[in-house]
Amino acid sequence: MIRELKLSTEKRVAARGDTSKQKPLALFTESMITLLSGSTTHTALIDLVSLMAQSFPLAAPAIYTRIHGQRKKAYAVTEHRDGGYRDARRVLGSDDYEHVSIHIGGHPPEVRNRVDLTLFDGFQARVVLSINSGLHVELFQEWVKYLTPAVAKLVDNELLLHMAFRDGLTGLLNYRAFQEILEAEWQRCQRYGTTFSLMMIDIDYFKRVNDVYGHPAGDSVLKALALRLQARLRKSDLVFRYGGEEFMVLLPQTGIYRARMLAERLRLMVERMRFVHDVQATVSIGVSQYREGLSCAELVRQVDRGLYLAKEWGRNRVELFKEIS
Repeated sequence: MIRELKLSTEKRVAARGDTSKQKPLALFTESMITLLSGSTTHTALIDLVSLMAQSFPLAAPAIYTRIHGQRKKAYAVTEHRDGGYRDARRVLGSDDYEHVSIHIGGHPPEVRNRVDLTLFDGFQARVVLSINSGLHVELFQEWVKYLTPAVAKLVDNELLLHMAFRDGLTGLLNYRAFQEILEAEWQRCQRYGTTFSLMMIDIDYFKRVNDVYGHPAGDSVLKALALRLQARLRKSDLVFRYGGEEFMVLLPQTGIYRARMLAERLRLMVERMRFVHDVQATVSIGVSQYREGLSCAELVRQVDRGLYLAKEWGRNRVELFKEIS
């Protein structure tokens, strides 16, 4: 997502001049403090960086966050639409992050002042505030002073969301997350006329694993399968622990026949896997596709029906369910 701030050359030059005259403690504006006094969200941080940029365009501030279990995020003012990515990669150490750019034009100088705020270290939360050169150290310290509690609040919110929407055993998105994301994807398809498919995956005879080897072994099977499912699917595909030994996979912009091919590959993958205690397992998979006029509840019923057919017709198989028009 890119936000543009249209700042004229005159305003940027004026802001630069003001920066050199004001006292450091007065440089954190009232509007910034007001913004930080409420509940801190990603939107608030975007707005905050925008305000910082408007007040001090040459600062080109950036906030980078890395939180265990969450996508890395970068909030950065950039000189053009593609700017800021190199510095974010240098800080976050990966290309896999969400980059929120606030485009202001101009040519901000090189980043030279940076503070690394390690918050909630047990959860591997890391926040980096970067400020470009051209400003005195006092301003940088003032921003750090006010941003630290605000970013801490954001990190805390992220961790709470992580706990609410993640399965504690596998780390996958949970049933609650599935309901919300399914609704969002359904609305997106309604708006743009696209489609998506669902897979419902169930481990065959999973109770036997628990009965013979114990529940720790069963937990190990669930965790291993969760990791393999995520590794074999596209980044855009989402895997959920739906409940017990059932998993749900949401495949954006995917028709039913391609979804069936993917499901068959997953079935074969599991069939060839060896779990703890050399346990072998198989899965049954139901597949269904969203079509216009179909509600979320109806789609879930259809994919559940596909799974039922796969179980009824012998297990270790894939069955799709689609209405004949």
